Amino acid sequence: MTSSIFKQEFHLKADNEQETAGVGLLSFVNISRSGVQLLKRTKAFKAVEFQSFLFPYSSVNSIWAQNVLEVLKHPEFVTIEGTEPSYFISDRFNTLIPAPLFSEKQQTKNFEFVFGELESVNVVQQTMTSSDSVGLFTIPTEIANVTGTAISSSFLTWIDAGSEKPTKAVANVLVEDHQFALVIFKEGKLACSNWFQINKADDVLYFLMAALETLKILHSEIEVVLSGNVSKSDEVHTLLNKFISKLSFSKRPKNLSYSYSFAQLPEHRYPFIFAAACA
Repeated sequence: MTSSIFKQEFHLKADNEQETAGVGLLSFVNISRSGVQLLKRTKAFKAVEFQSFLFPYSSVNSIWAQNVLEVLKHPEFVTIEGTEPSYFISDRFNTLIPAPLFSEKQQTKNFEFVFGELESVNVVQQTMTSSDSVGLFTIPTEIANVTGTAISSSFLTWIDAGSEKPTKAVANVLVEDHQFALVIFKEGKLACSNWFQINKADDVLYFLMAALETLKILHSEIEVVLSGNVSKSDEVHTLLNKFISKLSFSKRPKNLSYSYSFAQLPEHRYPFIFAAACA
């Protein structure tokens, strides 16, 4: 493996071969701008294998596609042949539109109104089952060519899975390289869903506080749940901990069971792919 391009971060395997023999496995592949993750589960909803590859973050779609292609074709990438594979993409180019206002004919125009004109991408719609809205996201054409199959948004799937929230105010902060997602639920409803580009930990605090002020939520009353590329006592956690009293890390879905090897993986690290595996 060429470590300067990508590296394998995790490879968690089934406890024994009987867990995967003749049980009808499903594979879930999540593609982000800084890596690829593969999760295999049984049809009985047991996660039995997980693999994560990391490569340098790139905002250039052609470079991103090349990185993805090298991972998917590398001998160390676990085969998905004989399984039922589903592909997902996580990126900041997505939005939610209330269903009564949605027009399929205008979806590209509406999307570009928010993000500006985008070249060489497909604007795709995704139905949201837990809210009266339609999700829109983009797939770079080169990424679509790499997979050669339908791709869903793991971010929108994650929101959909977490839409049934208690009435208390909850902010989900998911940190990736150079960007983070902020999803806020207020009074049991989705109140904010956005991505922000970041250069330092202060940016996360700034955008979080600005969103809370806009929604008229006191920082002393919000529960903030962290996930993604963040850990206890790192810069982001330390900074938020100074201002947020109710700060915690996310947990893996309880409607999945897991092989023992999954104890090696921090529960909050890759929420998108586990939400996808529950959909």
